[in-house]
Amino acid sequence: MRHVSGLILSVLFVASSTGHAFAASSPFDQEKVVQCMLDHTTADDETVFKNLLVAALNDDTGGVKSNIVQVSSLLMNLALTKCEVAMSMIADPQFQAAAATYGQHLGEKLMKKAFDKLN
Repeated sequence: MRHVSGLILSVLFVASSTGHAFAASSPFDQEKVVQCMLDHTTADDETVFKNLLVAALNDDTGGVKSNIVQVSSLLMNLALTKCEVAMSMIADPQFQAAAATYGQHLGEKLMKKAFDKLN
């Protein structure tokens, strides 16, 4: 999973370096951003993340690569449009840590749902 997180962060960095940077209006609050992203995650977003996890579990390199792009897009969309993250923060280590934490929490939520179905 750490390899997948690293790929997501690499795609986010490339995407952010191609956009215009805007100054952040307030200090970055990682906990607030993670919670905002989790609060705005839709069932469709969860499906995208599930597809990435399944591809990774199946050692499907092509599937991982294509799903990484979709998950990265999802992360950027949530951050920029729902959670008031400035474009200049996307490549910042603080946001990258928030994105990794978001992925960990979402992955745990999805795994709990999967195991609940087994009971």
